[in-house]
Amino acid sequence: MERTLKCCTLWNIVANHALKRNQTMIRILLVPTSDFLGHPFPQRHNHIFERLGRHGDFEVHVVRFKLFERARLHTDLTIHELGSQSSKGVAQYYLVNALDHANQIRRIVRQEKIDLLVLSNIAAPFAYTFMDRISSLHAQIVVDLPDYFPTSAAGYLFDVNKTSGKMFAGLLDLPLRYMIRRASLVTVASHALAGYAKNAGACKVALVPNGISENFFTLADGGKIRKKLGFADEDLIIGYVGSIEFWLDMKCLIDAIARVKKKLPAKLLIIGKQLQTNYSRMVSQWINRAGIEEQTTWLDFVPHQQVPEYMAGLSIGAIPFDINNPTAFYAAPNKMWEYLSQSRPVIATPIPEIVRDSEAVFLASNPDEWVSSIELITREPEITTRKTEIGRKKALTRTWDKSAETLATELDKLNASANKRP
Repeated sequence: MERTLKCCTLWNIVANHALKRNQTMIRILLVPTSDFLGHPFPQRHNHIFERLGRHGDFEVHVVRFKLFERARLHTDLTIHELGSQSSKGVAQYYLVNALDHANQIRRIVRQEKIDLLVLSNIAAPFAYTFMDRISSLHAQIVVDLPDYFPTSAAGYLFDVNKTSGKMFAGLLDLPLRYMIRRASLVTVASHALAGYAKNAGACKVALVPNGISENFFTLADGGKIRKKLGFADEDLIIGYVGSIEFWLDMKCLIDAIARVKKKLPAKLLIIGKQLQTNYSRMVSQWINRAGIEEQTTWLDFVPHQQVPEYMAGLSIGAIPFDINNPTAFYAAPNKMWEYLSQSRPVIATPIPEIVRDSEAVFLASNPDEWVSSIELITREPEITTRKTEIGRKKALTRTWDKSAETLATELDKLNASANKRP
C-alpha cells in the first residue's frame, strides 16, 4: 500500500511538472517561404526554427507546401502537410490553393492551440490575415521577411525587369503591406528590409540576420576538391554556389571571365541548379556565346555538409546579383559569410547589405568592375589577405545559433506582452 502511494505521488509530481511545462511552452506555427522539406538545401527557416525547436521553451509546428514530390531534408519539428489542388507552376500553386491553405492553417491553429503564427509567404498568409480580423482565433501574428516577396513571386511568371513583371510585383506589394500592418512583430533578414517594413507601417521591427552553420567554423581543405574536379594548382577558380535563378546577373560574371581568361588561367565553377524557372538555360547560352564552355564546370547542388570543402577549393567566391531586381536589392546573402568563413576573397554586387561590410569584400556592378576586381585580387595579395581576415573574423560571429537566440528573445517578449493583456 505504501509503495503504491509513493508511486502515485511520484507520478503526480511528474505529471504536474509535465503539465506546468506544457502550459508554459510557447506553441509556434511557421508558414514558411517555400517547401520546408523538399528544397534542395536548408534555408533560413530550416536553420533557425530547427534550433528554436531544440530551445526547450518552444513547440514548433511547420506547414509544408508540397512544391517538390520528394522530401530532401530531415526535421525534428512537427510537420503539417497541406492538401492542395494540382497546378503547373509555383505561382499558380500558391494562388489556386490560397483560400484552402488559409482554412487549413486556421484549423491547425485551433487544434494545436497555437500561440504565435509566423508567416513568411504571401498568398495563404494574406488570406489567413484577412480572415483573422473577423475570427475569434487571435493568435499573435509575426511576419518574417527573408527577402522581398512580391518580386520573388512575380519572377516565376514574368520578367521582373519588364513592365508586366513590375506591375504584378506592385499588385503583390499591397497584400504584403497589409500583412505587415496587421502583424504584432515583423522580423527581417536585412537592414534594407527593415526600412521597407517600417515604411509599410510595421508596429515593431526586429533584425534577425542570416548566419552560417557550425560546419563552416573550421577551415576546410579545398585541395581535394580541386584535384577531384581536375583543376591545376595555378588555375584561378571563380565560383558561385547556390540557386541559379532570376535574381542573379550571371551574364555580367560570364562576360568578365571571358575577358580575364585571355590574361589569367581563369575557370568558372558553378555549384547549383535552377529551382522553378528556366533562368539556368539562359546562363548556359551565355556561357556558349562567351566561348568559355571549356573553362566552365557546372555541378548540381551538393550536400550542405560538403559546401565548406567546395568553397575552400575556390580562388574567388562570386555573388553576382542583379541590382535592378528588388529580390536581390533587399537580400541578405549568407553565402557571403560562408565564402569568408573559408577565407575566400569575395566579389559581390553592391547591394545595401553587402555594402555595409565592404571592407571585407570587393564590389563589382558591371563586367569592367568584375575584371578589375579579379585582377586586383591576383595582383595585390596584401589587400586580399586583409579583406579575407576581416571577413572571416566577422563570419564567425554570424551564426544561426545567434539568430535563433535573437528570434527566441523577440518571441518570448511578444508572448509575454500578449499574456499581460486583460
